[in-house]
Amino acid sequence: MAAERAALLLLVPLACGCAKDRPGAVPVETDPTTQTRSGDLKGVACGPRGLPPEQHFVSEGLCARVMAYDQGRLRGLTFAPNGDLYAVTIGGDIKRYRDVDHDGVFGKDPPETITWAKLGTDQGHNCFLDGEQLYCGTKSGVKRWRVQADTNQGGAGEDVVVGAPEGGRHPKHPVGVWDGFLYVVSGSAANAIDPMPADYDRNRGVVKRFALAKLQPGKPLHWNNGELFARGLRNLTAFGRDPHGRIIGVDNGLDDLRYRGEDVHDDNPAEIVVHVGQGKAYGWPFCFYAQRIVRDGQVIPPGTPLAAEVASSPIPVVKEIMKDTKSNKSDAWCAANTAPITSFVQAHSSALGIVFPPPNATFALPPRWQNGAFIALHGSWNRSPSTGNKVVWLPIGQDGQIPMPTSTAEQTEFPYEVVFGGGKHGTPKDGDWSWRVGEANEDSVRPTSVALSPVDGALYVASDNAGGSDPTRSKSGAIYRIAILGR
Repeated sequence: MAAERAALLLLVPLACGCAKDRPGAVPVETDPTTQTRSGDLKGVACGPRGLPPEQHFVSEGLCARVMAYDQGRLRGLTFAPNGDLYAVTIGGDIKRYRDVDHDGVFGKDPPETITWAKLGTDQGHNCFLDGEQLYCGTKSGVKRWRVQADTNQGGAGEDVVVGAPEGGRHPKHPVGVWDGFLYVVSGSAANAIDPMPADYDRNRGVVKRFALAKLQPGKPLHWNNGELFARGLRNLTAFGRDPHGRIIGVDNGLDDLRYRGEDVHDDNPAEIVVHVGQGKAYGWPFCFYAQRIVRDGQVIPPGTPLAAEVASSPIPVVKEIMKDTKSNKSDAWCAANTAPITSFVQAHSSALGIVFPPPNATFALPPRWQNGAFIALHGSWNRSPSTGNKVVWLPIGQDGQIPMPTSTAEQTEFPYEVVFGGGKHGTPKDGDWSWRVGEANEDSVRPTSVALSPVDGALYVASDNAGGSDPTRSKSGAIYRIAILGR
C-alpha cells in the first residue's frame, strides 16, 4: 500500500498539467494534489494518474488517465451494469476491476482488482456479457460464467462450444451474443493457404453462430454443428452490433501482399470494415480489398476486390506460415464472389476491439461521437513506418452509412478521428509510443479493446504491451479512462 501511495503522489500532479497546459481547458477548481484516496474528485479535471500531456495525445477537451498498470497482456473489456469492469488476458485470466473507495483509479490488490476466473487455456481474447452470462472465447471454443455483483469468484465455468479449431497463426475465438445466438470467430491458420483451395474454407477464416436455446446442461454445442454464417475473413478480431442492429466487424488483412508481382504491402490491403451478413464471403485467401494501388497511372478505386499474392517470410521460423502464395482466382472472380465492404481502416492497423455508443446512454465524451464506433488499433509488424497503437472514432451517419476513405496516387485520407494515441497535446503521432512517470509506465501502448462505462459514460481502453527482457520496458498492460475534462 505504501508503494502504491507513493506512485499515486508522483502521478497526481499530472492531473493539473492535463488541464492547465491545454488551451481552452476547463479550470481546475479543486487542487488534485490535496485529494486523498477516499476524497471527492468532483471538480478535478483529470483526477489521479493523468497521463503527461507531452507524452501522449488525446482529443481536445478530453483527459486520459491510467486506471491500472502492470496488468499483463490485457485483451477484451466488458462492463457489467453496476460498473464492474471485466478484462481477459491472453494467458487466460479473467480479471474484475471495481473502484471500491471511489478514488478514481483501480487499486492493484483485492477487492479492487481480482482474478475472478480462469479460462483454463492461454488463448484469451474477449468476453461478452449477455444478461448475467459472461461468454469468453477459449482455445477450443467458448465458456460462460454467471455474473453477480456479490460474487467475487466465477468458479470453473460451463463449456458452451467445444471442438473449435486450435493453433495456427490466428488461434483466438472472439465471441458476441445477440438475439439468442452466439457468434464465434475462427481466424485463419496461416497468412494465406498454399496450395490454394478450390473454394472458401468452411472451418477457418469464418464466423459461425449457435442457437443458445439448443444448449443443454452438461452438453456443450460442437463446433461442427454450428451454422456457417460468414466466410473469407482472415482474422475478425473486432466485431460488435451497431445501433442499426447490424453486426459490424474489422478484419485484419494479408501480410506481405503483392499485386501482379508488385510489392504493395505498405499501403495494402485495406483492413476492411464489414457488415457481417449471413451467407456473405469477403475474399480470404483468394482476394484482398485495395487501399491504395496505382496501375498505369490510375488509382484503383479504394475498396476494389483484387486477386492476392503473398511473399514468403525471410525468417525461417515464420516461413512455414508465410509462404509464396498466388491466388488461383482472377480480379473478375474476386469482383463476382466477394461482398462489398462498408469502409476500411489503414493497412496493418490490426483492429482488436470495437464499441458503439448505445442510444440515450450516459456519455462523458463529445456529442459528435455518439453516432459512430470507437476502434482499438493494436498495430502490426508488417508496415514501415508502423501504424496503429491508437484509438480512433469512425462516424456512422443517421442513415447507417459509414464513409469510405479516398486515395490519390500519393496518399489515402481516412474518415476517422484519432481519439487517443502517441504524440503530444494537439499533435497526434502514428506508431509506437510510450509514457513513464515514476514507477508507472507502459512501453509501448498497444490498444486491444474499448468499452463504454454504463455508469460514468467514459471510454475505457485496454492495452497488452508484452514488456520483455529489457528492464526499461518491463511494465505490461494497462487500462486507461478517457472522458471530457472534469467528468
